[in-house]
Amino acid sequence: MIGRRTGLASKAFVLGLLVVYAIPLAWIALTALKSEELARAEPNTIFFRPTLETFRHTLEVASESVATSIKIAVAVTVLVLAVAVPAAYALARKVSARWSRTVAVLLGALLVLQMVPQPMAVIPLYQILAGWGLVDTLPGLILADTANLVPFAILLLRPFVLAIPGEIYEAAQVDGASGRRTFRSIVIPLLPNGIATVATIVFIMTWGEFVYATTLITNQQGLPVSGLLAQQTSMYSVEWSRLMGLSLLTSLPLLVVFLIAKRRLVAGLSLGAVR
Repeated sequence: MIGRRTGLASKAFVLGLLVVYAIPLAWIALTALKSEELARAEPNTIFFRPTLETFRHTLEVASESVATSIKIAVAVTVLVLAVAVPAAYALARKVSARWSRTVAVLLGALLVLQMVPQPMAVIPLYQILAGWGLVDTLPGLILADTANLVPFAILLLRPFVLAIPGEIYEAAQVDGASGRRTFRSIVIPLLPNGIATVATIVFIMTWGEFVYATTLITNQQGLPVSGLLAQQTSMYSVEWSRLMGLSLLTSLPLLVVFLIAKRRLVAGLSLGAVR
């Protein structure tokens, strides 16, 4: 009886969450199907003749921004993994006992870095990138996003490395494998869930990043998706229909990425929760 009540309560909770999330999404879709004039004059009406004009306009103006965001998100994900995977391995396994206190301090520093508000880093980061001639360029924005997400990725990947049994490393040493060979041939093949989890989260966070995207990129033609969304809101008005249509269409790549990585993402987050 208790188990049945728990199951019903769990299903009711999940249903409640679905309703809470579904209502805003449905309202966004309804607004996107309205003309701009109707969205301004009667924003609360749910009975109207739908139009696809908003989506046609969105496809015209958003194609370049979507392509730019895909380039940025893919590049940042690759760079973050290239740095975070070996760093997490080094912090988890390649540390002797006398360096354990130093590693603890370093991990604490990584945690503190995650607590620093992102806007606080904009001015010094802008000055550094300006000195390198990388302001208003995609490489500059990619470097800024990578630096922002590497500490988070290291902290997220380290439990996955710690979950690998120590006997595997010992067997590799007995067989004469070097540290690089162990990392390349043993550690990486055993981290698919961790790598998929970090890659998915980094891609999603980069896709929606706003502060650096609107500060370090000033060319209106090269704005990523977050900057294009911000353009729909001006000092005097908001183009609600176009804003909602753009929000829906630019969310589709995130949905595709999530569906592809869903199984490994759930398994990876479950592992990270118990370590």
